Amino acid sequence: MKNILINLFIALTYILIGKLSLLLSSLDGYSTPIWPPAGLSLGLAIIYGNKIWFGLFLGAYFTNTNDLNISIEFLNGLFNNLQNLTIAFGNSLGAIIGSYIVNKKLKNNFHFYTIKDIFSFFIFAGSISPLIAATIGVTSLYLSKVIYFEFILNTWITWWLGDAIGIIIFTPLIIVFWKWRKNLEVKSRVLIVTITTLCTFVIALLIFFFTRHWEKNFIEYRIKSDGIIISESISTHLKNTFTTVKSLRNYMKVAENLNRKKFELFAEESLKQSKGILAFSWNPFISNSERNNYENQLRIDYPQSMGIKERNLENNFEYAIQKDKYVFVRYIFPYDENKDAIGYNVWSNEIRKKALLNAKKTNEIEITSKIKLVQKSEHVIGILVFNYSSNIFGEEGFSTAVLQLSSIIEESLIDFKNLNLCINIYDDLNPEDPLLFKVNCEDVNNTIFKKFTIENKIFLGSRTWTVSVQPTKNYFIANLSKSSYFILIISSILTGILGMLSLIITGREKNIKELVEIRTIELERANKVKSEFLANMSHEIRTPMNGVLGMLTLLETTKPSVEQTEYLVSAKKSVMALLTIINDILDVSKLENKKLELVPVTTNVTRLCKDIIQLFKIEANNKNLTLNLKVFKEKEDLFILIDENRLRQIIINILGNALKFTHNGSVTLNINLNEGKNLLIFQIIDTGIGISEENIERLFNRFVQLEDTKTKKFEGAGLGLFITKQLIDLMGGNIKIQSKLGEGSNFQIEIPFHEVEAPKVEHTPDQIPENYKSLNILVAEDNPVNQLYVKRILEKKGFQVTIANNGIELLKIIDDTIKNETKFDLILMDIQMPEMDGITATKLIRNRNDYVKEIPIIALTANNMDFQVQEYLGNGIDACVKKPIVLKDLLDILQNIIDR
Repeated sequence: MKNILINLFIALTYILIGKLSLLLSSLDGYSTPIWPPAGLSLGLAIIYGNKIWFGLFLGAYFTNTNDLNISIEFLNGLFNNLQNLTIAFGNSLGAIIGSYIVNKKLKNNFHFYTIKDIFSFFIFAGSISPLIAATIGVTSLYLSKVIYFEFILNTWITWWLGDAIGIIIFTPLIIVFWKWRKNLEVKSRVLIVTITTLCTFVIALLIFFFTRHWEKNFIEYRIKSDGIIISESISTHLKNTFTTVKSLRNYMKVAENLNRKKFELFAEESLKQSKGILAFSWNPFISNSERNNYENQLRIDYPQSMGIKERNLENNFEYAIQKDKYVFVRYIFPYDENKDAIGYNVWSNEIRKKALLNAKKTNEIEITSKIKLVQKSEHVIGILVFNYSSNIFGEEGFSTAVLQLSSIIEESLIDFKNLNLCINIYDDLNPEDPLLFKVNCEDVNNTIFKKFTIENKIFLGSRTWTVSVQPTKNYFIANLSKSSYFILIISSILTGILGMLSLIITGREKNIKELVEIRTIELERANKVKSEFLANMSHEIRTPMNGVLGMLTLLETTKPSVEQTEYLVSAKKSVMALLTIINDILDVSKLENKKLELVPVTTNVTRLCKDIIQLFKIEANNKNLTLNLKVFKEKEDLFILIDENRLRQIIINILGNALKFTHNGSVTLNINLNEGKNLLIFQIIDTGIGISEENIERLFNRFVQLEDTKTKKFEGAGLGLFITKQLIDLMGGNIKIQSKLGEGSNFQIEIPFHEVEAPKVEHTPDQIPENYKSLNILVAEDNPVNQLYVKRILEKKGFQVTIANNGIELLKIIDDTIKNETKFDLILMDIQMPEMDGITATKLIRNRNDYVKEIPIIALTANNMDFQVQEYLGNGIDACVKKPIVLKDLLDILQNIIDR
């Protein structure tokens, strides 16, 4: 049903556009220089394929057929207009085959981004489909005798070119619009291409219609002018002929002792002056009382005459019955061809009687309607010309001439024989059979020619003739400039070229954008691989580091000697330095991928700075340096909303460098507020080796160390200050440096802040309430060293600890404790474990229907990338402790979970 509706819609659309496109026909009606339905049909065939063939066929057929009613007459007419069927077949077949070849050659790639893509499309689309349609269509028109042989090539070229231009202009619009509907094209590109193409095409149409209107007016004026000249020439020749008839009348007025010989001598000389007159006669107008006298004279001149005669019903001559009046043929020349007319009573014929009365009444020339001339063996049309006269003796009569119309008219048209005009002459007073003459009218059945017909009137006595002048195809060939035709072709080609340029220009931007998107995807994929690599490496490094740091921490609890304590401190310091480098590398990766986010929390700035100073006390004492902290006087404690960990990282990085590069003197951390009290100002001042101006400019670059690597004295990867600068920028602050070589440096950090109220209670992690120390904690961890560390450290804090080697074992332990009616209060869950990982185990726990579902779960993981942490939290984990486990961090989170 859907396909049927699509085909009907396509057929109706084709018919509508096709009928409108017929308005673009050239003035002679033989060709359409551009055929938009060709572009429509190919575009739709490319989109929908073979299933719309019938819709295209119906649309093409009814476009070329005026009868849209399905009836018996219509069905019979199908076989009388087979060319319409074959044309429709050719148009639809061309679209289907063209779309198949285009799809196959271009592999359904219709992006129209590059010049190569666009030209490839137009080469295949703009040639194949029109080639098939034009060949089938023109062959059909020739075989149906609609066009002549000499017009085949011209019609084929015009057909092919019209279809090709229609495809070049409209097929890309249809495809681009369809791709936009499928969200495969951007709206801006569709609008640019559509507006550019259609506006240009509309301008081309306006120029075309204006030029064609001018051509039409020119043709109409030319035909009208030629028609007037022809009508005047015919009228002039007829009137010149009538002059000869009038000369006969004048002769009859003055002739004395008239006899047959005198009449024939005058008539013979008169006939030489006009070849269109076949015979002259003198027809006396007599009464019945004069009949005998005239009949006697008639028999003297023409012994064989029966007297005054008429035709009977069988059209044979017989002696005329008695009547009041007679107008009979008394003399006639030439005699041999007209001897049967001697004595004929012209008055007996009502049509001629009417003409005779009009001639007598007006005393002017009067003519009859057309007659068949008995003087000619073939069917030749003529007329009788009457001219009334009376002589000095009181005799009345009519000078009569027999005219052969074709001879007179052809003589009048001798100068116009090359005009290629169809000329018809009609008698307006003879509606039943009006045609008097026609010439050059063999190929004027086309309605296009008929609408240019010009008519002029000729008045002859009481009769009116209409001279109809109509152009032929040769007249159009000779006189039509075809300016509109060529203007539309050229402007349409320019429209197509402009459309192509708009596709190329917008496609170039789109192509660049697509390449950028591809490169972005590749970069994102590379970054993802890099992030996964960093995450895996972080995990693999942090896991053993957690064991090392854990064992060192446990070792500190065994009351080591002074020497052992020194070794332990050095070992822990090395581990923490390695951990700092790992964290710095991960931070750099996050900053590059713009994935590092600040997490503001309520922070006591004063307490934070005191803790940092305390952290560096031992190192300062070992170097005999004075480490100072100067806090603003306005208030002892300042609570602000800020990412505490990142602020700590900033201060530690700069303060640590100050201590590293200072051998004598002091390092001071000053904390102040600006005058507006909206900026925190940290100043770290040292009396160290200082920094040159040249090195200050490159101080915050990645992997930059100001020492020569060959003579390097100080540790570090060159990432600390780069990360510090990026973090300060994220916080909306800035950093300034003042330094002189050999005198020291002054790092000033300005960070905007928002003051908040102090929290009501602050917990001390090392002082866990006694009622919490009986909590039963289940630890899922596969690494034996980490198992030992976590178990011992928690047991030393008073917790009960059970170890599971993986997720499956953890679930089994839980099930066993339920049977034993014991409960776990907290689960510490490693993420990466054999047999069953921590996330899977967490999901199974959260899907249970017993108390276990609500047990708090804290992840112990070496995977500390932000996206990983978010994944864990989204799958039921309550909090994360990153490895290597820092005892203070673990106890902080434990306390927070316990307090819930």
